[in-house]
Amino acid sequence: MKKNLLLLCAGLTILGHSVFAAAPAVSYNHANSINTEPHLRLQLYKDAINADDTYIGFEPNVQTSFVFNQDAKYMQGQGKISMASISSDNFKLAINRVPLPAQSESIRLYVNATEDGTYQLNMTEDVDMPPVYDVWLMDAYKKDSLKMNQNSSYTFSLLKADTNSFGSNRFSLVIRQNAALAFHLVDFTAEKVAGGVETAWKTENEQGYTNFTVERSNDGGQTYDNIDSLLSDSLGAYSFIDKSQAATAAGATDQYRLKIQDLSGAVSYSNVVTLMYSNAAIAHNSLNVYPNPATGVVNFSIVADDASTADKTTYGIKIVNLSGTVIRTATTAGQSWQTDVSNLMPGTYIVQMVKNADGSIAGKSTFIKL
Repeated sequence: MKKNLLLLCAGLTILGHSVFAAAPAVSYNHANSINTEPHLRLQLYKDAINADDTYIGFEPNVQTSFVFNQDAKYMQGQGKISMASISSDNFKLAINRVPLPAQSESIRLYVNATEDGTYQLNMTEDVDMPPVYDVWLMDAYKKDSLKMNQNSSYTFSLLKADTNSFGSNRFSLVIRQNAALAFHLVDFTAEKVAGGVETAWKTENEQGYTNFTVERSNDGGQTYDNIDSLLSDSLGAYSFIDKSQAATAAGATDQYRLKIQDLSGAVSYSNVVTLMYSNAAIAHNSLNVYPNPATGVVNFSIVADDASTADKTTYGIKIVNLSGTVIRTATTAGQSWQTDVSNLMPGTYIVQMVKNADGSIAGKSTFIKL
């Protein structure tokens, strides 16, 4: 007789095979949750009379260990066969709630019977599982495996004289992200536009369950502020204009990055894009650039205010395109520096040299890459 797990939420249910002690609902209704949350139902099957099953539900921010009000313990009854899943702290469960894994999670299964025989492990429900996940049944006794979201039934023999053929150490269910279907951030960009800074990003395999947060730092990346959040809609391309930066002071620097939270709750970050704000008219004082235009190596030379201290001064150097994106950074301990710009796109670039000792601007100029 198959257990009606939905009745567990009402309290204690006594069935022909087993007795379950279920936790009462606190923050949500378990019965409704069972119907709507992503879940799997696994069945141990002998025949139409002798069958037993277990429920595995997936929710964010839950524990893999047994938690009262989250899970329901399995209690052995008088049936001829028994099935449960095993929590990470080794409790047999009739209802087992776990978070979706960031990569892979293994859940042990308990199977037992009073008689030798041929049995089946069936996946009778696969409801709302994100397609990025593969579900594998692993048989440690036979060194075998089965991808259950492609083939939902596994036949095996149980021998009471061989304790390795049953119990809680033979079978496990592995929930694993398929790398070919996993979320992928293609690129993330930020550039100055009319009215602010436009951030944009492209993605692959969103599946409509990824959270994006655009973050900005104005202290060199030490801290970041959240400036926009949205849930993916599977379009694969997004943009956001940070209008608060429309009138940023010349000489300021901002850093932008994208925070990504997937359906398992795992957090990752994009590359950091640095923008430097400058006056429309670039001062050409105190910094010589040659050759200009350039195709290869470019030389930069500071005209120091005090020649006696010039060699003791260190400078921070930034090369920025006209969109405000910092293309290259360096530090030099002398009045001159050179770099190869042959791999830069043709166009006009701004170069700024700052005294590291006090942060003051030693010189600005532009050069053209042919």
